[in-house]
Amino acid sequence: MSPTTYSALTTISVVAALVVSSTFGMAAVAGTAAAQSEPDTYTISQGDQCTTIEPLGDGHLTVEEFYDYRTPNTSPSSYSYSSHGTTHLQEDDTSSLFLYEGGDGLSLVLLHDRNGGNSGGGAATMTFTNLPEEGEWVVEDDNYDGADDEFDHRDTSSRITWLWSEGRSDGAAFNGGLDDDFLIKINPRFNADAATTQSSDGQIRDWEAISATGTGHERISLDMDKPVVIQSGSCSSHTVTELSMDETVSPGESATIEATVKNDGGVTKNVTVPFTVDGEAVDEQEVTLEPGETVTLSTTTTFDEAGTYTIGAADETKDVTVGNGDGLPGFGVTAVAVAALLGTLVVYRRL
Repeated sequence: MSPTTYSALTTISVVAALVVSSTFGMAAVAGTAAAQSEPDTYTISQGDQCTTIEPLGDGHLTVEEFYDYRTPNTSPSSYSYSSHGTTHLQEDDTSSLFLYEGGDGLSLVLLHDRNGGNSGGGAATMTFTNLPEEGEWVVEDDNYDGADDEFDHRDTSSRITWLWSEGRSDGAAFNGGLDDDFLIKINPRFNADAATTQSSDGQIRDWEAISATGTGHERISLDMDKPVVIQSGSCSSHTVTELSMDETVSPGESATIEATVKNDGGVTKNVTVPFTVDGEAVDEQEVTLEPGETVTLSTTTTFDEAGTYTIGAADETKDVTVGNGDGLPGFGVTAVAVAALLGTLVVYRRL
């Protein structure tokens, strides 16, 4: 083998190694970014009031086992048509909601009144929007032939109307998709405002959220006339989920920077987003976001010289290339390495 041929083969080996290393390295980074941990903070909010809540349960029983809905046709059976597993959480003339961590993951549970209690019954209608697509109502108390309750589910929305009699409880449980980020809005209608033509002698007088504590649980009072948002995430936070700039930019030309901002918190928030280049502010924009709302903001700037710059929006940053610089705009390490490899192969074939 001639020295020239040996040198060419050596170059091919080095470049190929660079390509493989770069490719697998980026794949590893992508894999790391894709692997997200489960949320560990949950909030419930009404208007500008937001409270952190903790799920009940110890991860053992499924939500169906925990709820323990009984009819004459279940085993164990009962003519109460009520939940027997949540009696320690039930209260007369009270509607409550909470998150439950069970053997089937996180669930949203609704309870009305108290099984075996002193209430005269009641009625309630709740509309749920933005439910996770992969989830379902695994408990529908009561949803049997001839029942007064109505369960209407459409894609990621549901409307449920409950009507229960004296000394009984009612409710439901939603499971699936809540182990990832979620935001569910609930609009309530109680008593005479419920969507039913039938009446009840009893009245719901309190609406509460239940949160686990180190020694048991606590109850959080809710306004019966206002919707609530229950979600993963803290009460006040926002993030830039995407940051981008025009792919081809030359020195002196106007360049557009776009940033997608999401309100991860549980309350409506006025968000200020600074745009920066190499740490220096070039613009600042304000936007009002509802809980879970996402908006894309944009600004324009110019770069005097070719080279690599770091653009930023809030805490998110990204390196971009302007003009020719020292590299190839729009090409990463892998593309440059592939180009070098092809060039070397051409030289080798001519040897």
